[in-house]
Amino acid sequence: MSDYLTIRDAAVEQIKAGMQPLYPKMTVEAHPGLFTEQSIRRDAQRTPAILTSLVKAADGERNNITFVSWVLYRSSSADTLYDGALKIVSALIPVIRKADFELVIKDTNIEAECLYSGALDAMNITLWAVKWELVLGDHAFNGEGQSLSGLEEFGELHGTTGIVEAEEINDHTNMEE
Repeated sequence: MSDYLTIRDAAVEQIKAGMQPLYPKMTVEAHPGLFTEQSIRRDAQRTPAILTSLVKAADGERNNITFVSWVLYRSSSADTLYDGALKIVSALIPVIRKADFELVIKDTNIEAECLYSGALDAMNITLWAVKWELVLGDHAFNGEGQSLSGLEEFGELHGTTGIVEAEEINDHTNMEE
């Protein structure tokens, strides 16, 4: 594994592999981070769901990556809202604990917090944040950056250039030019 994106994707795939046998219809995907009410409403259409975000990376004395796996659950008439999500969280924690990553020397600090609220109750949704951390081997990425050549190629394919010309900026903009 050579970059954070690769590690995040591997985390999602391992969660998917561990949870799909237990919950075949569960959505397991990467997620960019925090939620708005609108995004929760949109994601609620795909519940039950585990959406995993890489939320923090540190490279220093302690090289670690922090993830949050968001568990979204919408109850049916045969199930209670809180119980269904709690069953998923109970299954998810051992999956995270057993995950195997090449550069990781140990996993630590798996915490689960229920974020249930009145606003979520009005949408018939419960949300759990399962926060976990991977401790990487000493400077796992060796300070090597990623090439941005893919962005240059994208520009060439789509008729844009990476060159911005200097131009005098006036105090107004003429939208008709």
